[in-house]
Amino acid sequence: MVKNIIFDIGGVILYFNRDFLLSKYYSGRETELLKEKLFKDWELLDEDAISIEEYNKNVLSSLPERLHAPAKTVLNYWEYAMSYKKGIVDLVRFLKEKGYNLYILSNMTYHFIERDYKFPLLKEFDGIVYSAEIKLIKPNPEIFKYILNKFDLVGEECLFIDDLKPNLESAQRFGIKTYQFLDDTEDLKNYILTL
Repeated sequence: MVKNIIFDIGGVILYFNRDFLLSKYYSGRETELLKEKLFKDWELLDEDAISIEEYNKNVLSSLPERLHAPAKTVLNYWEYAMSYKKGIVDLVRFLKEKGYNLYILSNMTYHFIERDYKFPLLKEFDGIVYSAEIKLIKPNPEIFKYILNKFDLVGEECLFIDDLKPNLESAQRFGIKTYQFLDDTEDLKNYILTL
């Protein structure tokens, strides 16, 4: 029986699309170059394997000077382009009312962690594990072991919701039920109600 529901953030709770994010801050002809350089090693930030200052310096050194201004804007304000997925706020509150324990397991940088107060819904969760804080990123199986141990959870009593298949496959190693979220909150709700 599922008692605990573990959510990813980007792509599940919050809308995070690199093309959309860039379009908020840059509309020139060099979007692809900017996107490639901005996000090339993003996982290093998620894993806290590099400081934000060093990462930003590396990005700027790989770009022509004409793209420095939009690159700095994206690097400093990317979380402003994130918004709640349609229906997700209502779903989280519905699940809380139903008595589920709700957790977050997300690959996130310290930049976001320091600004997560901008998304009040996150405070309604029973526990959060951000990758940068523990220097592990999904789909590394160790991150799933970590969240189970941290909150004393039993894998078979958990459902993990993510938009990326490799992350789901890694969670399944621990007996965790999984659901690939493809932007249909109503379908997710109906699935949970059948468990």
